[in-house]
Formats: sequence, C-alpha cells, structure tokens
Amino acid sequence: MTRTDEVFEMEDERRTRELLETLRVDVHAPAELRSAVLREIAEEPRSAWARTFSWWVRPHAVEVRPVFAGLALAAVVAFIALVPRAQGPAEDAAVTDPGQVVTRFVLVAPEAASVRLTGDFASWSPEGIELRDVRGTGLWTTDVALPPGVYQYTFIVNGTDWRIDPTAVSQVDDGFGRVNSVVIVSPEGTV
Repeated sequence: MTRTDEVFEMEDERRTRELLETLRVDVHAPAELRSAVLREIAEEPRSAWARTFSWWVRPHAVEVRPVFAGLALAAVVAFIALVPRAQGPAEDAAVTDPGQVVTRFVLVAPEAASVRLTGDFASWSPEGIELRDVRGTGLWTTDVALPPGVYQYTFIVNGTDWRIDPTAVSQVDDGFGRVNSVVIVSPEGTV
C-alpha cells in the first residue's frame, strides 16, 4: 500500500467516525416506560381449556414417515373395500341398454312414510317409481336408467303431496297450475 492510499484510508476512517458521532444521540425514555412495557408483555396464566384450545387452532408442523403414510393409505383402501355397504337403489337400476344412463333421484323428506317419482319417463303415473329410505334418515333415493334427453318429473310424498325437486337444475310450469322439475340426461351423465 502506498503512502497516498494510507492517507486516503485514514481520511475515510476519520469521516466515518465523524458521521457516526453525529448519528449517535442519547435518548432519554420516561422512567415509567420500562414498567409499562413489562406490564404489557407479562402473560397472564391461562386456563387448561384455553391452552388446549390454543393448541388445537394454532398450526403445527407435522412430519410423517412415508412408510406410515403408505400404511395409513392402505388401511383406508382396505376399509373401503371390505366394509359391506347397505344395498340401495343403485343395485336396482341395471342398465340393459348401453344407450341409457343411470340417473339418481334424491329427496330429503324425514317426515315421509313413502315417496314415489313420476314424470314423462313414467307416463305421469301416480304409482310412479318407488324411492327408498335405506338408512331411515329421511334421505329417499332411487336410480332410473334413462336414455339421453330432457325430462320433467316430480316427487309424490305420502301418496298425495306432489313436490318439486329443490336440487333440480330447473323447474317449469306444467300448464295445469303446478311446477315440474327438469333433469337433463346426457350420454356423459346427468346434468
């Protein structure tokens, strides 16, 4: 290093020290600030319920070994495959014509003793197609094999109460003062 470089370096150090001295300012905080800060950060003891709730709602990192994840997945698949299912309407709708599409009709009616389905595919017969409440929960279902097309239908609850499907894609006036539900059956499935 040359003498000139040493002079420039010493000058830089002197200027840096002067700059630091101008930035250094003594700050005098009020005496009560320390006690106020300590009061704010002091944590009150929480109940066991509050600590448990906090643990359940706070995110946690979870590490899972791949072998255990695989075993859990295998157990779920085995459970689904081996647990017997209740026989429901899906087994009734055997599709004999490959051009037909199995369409499931569902009505939630826990107060109903019987539910039937009628529509232009059932010649609007009041006997219609029987729905079943397999589990006794008020969820009435049936599967009907239909060729692709647009169909109007309604449910008949307890033999006298004609009801529209609240989940239908559309409803139309039937021309006799009532409303019918509409289902669109495409080759890919029900819309």
